[in-house]
Amino acid sequence: LVNKEESIVVVSPIKNALVSSPLVVSGRAVGSWFFEGSFPIILQDSYRNVIAEGHATAQGEWTTNDFVKFIGTLQFNNYIKGQNGFLILKRDNPSDLVENNKSIEIPIVFK
Repeated sequence: LVNKEESIVVVSPIKNALVSSPLVVSGRAVGSWFFEGSFPIILQDSYRNVIAEGHATAQGEWTTNDFVKFIGTLQFNNYIKGQNGFLILKRDNPSDLVENNKSIEIPIVFK
């Protein structure tokens, strides 16, 4: 899933992918998505309950305006097979300024 406005490319999982634990999240994002080399990833069920939280970690120098590969893993077990859910990747925003909030949401299905 490519989001040019947000400057992030998610390679895995793709939209509506069947997912199970552990869920590996990977892709590339511009350096501004990272703080101290990582950014938050959240897995929610169809009711928006948080099932798992973690961080995607840069696989190279993150203090750049270029794309940097990232990877993260979420472990979870409190889900219903066949239920829809959402994977949310959030730009790390240590400033807490609203204008710096960015995220991408990928619909998934629990396997």
